[in-house]
Amino acid sequence: MTEKRSSFVAAYRLDGQGGGQMLTHDELAAAWATDASPLWMHLDFTHDDVDRYLNDIAELDENIVEALLEEDTRPRVAHFPGGINTTLRGINLNPGASPEDLISLRVWITANRLITVRRRPLQSILRVREYLDAGEGARTVSELFAGMADAMVDRVGERTHQIDDWLGDLEEKQLEDAPVDSDDITRIRRPLITLRRFMDPQYHCLSQLAEISLFDETGRLWLREAANQLYRYVEDFRAMQERALVMQEQLRNDQDERLNARMYLLAIITTIFLPLGFLTGLLGINVGGIPGADNPWAFTIFVVLVLAIVLLQLLFFRKRHWW
Repeated sequence: MTEKRSSFVAAYRLDGQGGGQMLTHDELAAAWATDASPLWMHLDFTHDDVDRYLNDIAELDENIVEALLEEDTRPRVAHFPGGINTTLRGINLNPGASPEDLISLRVWITANRLITVRRRPLQSILRVREYLDAGEGARTVSELFAGMADAMVDRVGERTHQIDDWLGDLEEKQLEDAPVDSDDITRIRRPLITLRRFMDPQYHCLSQLAEISLFDETGRLWLREAANQLYRYVEDFRAMQERALVMQEQLRNDQDERLNARMYLLAIITTIFLPLGFLTGLLGINVGGIPGADNPWAFTIFVVLVLAIVLLQLLFFRKRHWW
């Protein structure tokens, strides 16, 4: 029976027909070294007893254990005597989590054994377990791992379509001259950077795994198809990054145009009032001999003169198409 704080998450014995029998800890320990059936052990390495499963039950080499438990991982493939170690990344669909906070799945696979190690629950693994429980899952270890990779790629596809819809909505708003917040564009560019950073090497991982003779023909076929699908998503990430960049540049150009229009209007107003300021300053000096000082119509004449100057300036700007 699973311990409350144990790293043991689940274990299955494949029946070769698409189904799997769930094993307890004790059943797994008894079957791992002697049972010829395909076995899968799924662990959570955040608990202290993970070494007991990897060292005592699976009897893995120290270097393999270290590769499975290292903290910082990127998608990769490493060959060890007797098997393959690889690391994949999946979309984080846990409640309250950011999907771009990708979850790593560390894998050790041999001809008849599969060990997967995770830090947080991965929805793609739950999907694979549901297929096994329903008798519609993998028949071999190769198919089991390929099914996991395919399920993870499907989740990437769902996220890709979601981001593409968000980006399309912003592009439509921009074409309709509706206000677009630059922060919305940034919130789209950030996940695209993360997804492209990890999914590009993951595509190369899957392509490399699809050529390894350890996997049977069906497993290689599924891996090859998953790699091709992931490559299309990586291309979509690249295209969406460029679209977001174009949107951001267009938004910046629109802001610059509005700023230039305001500055131009201020320049026109300044130009209009410059000669008026000169006249009022000249006539406002406190010295003798100011024209019209003793004329009761002097202020009216001055106002009419000012208005005439403004009108002439406006006509001149209009003729030169400055305003």
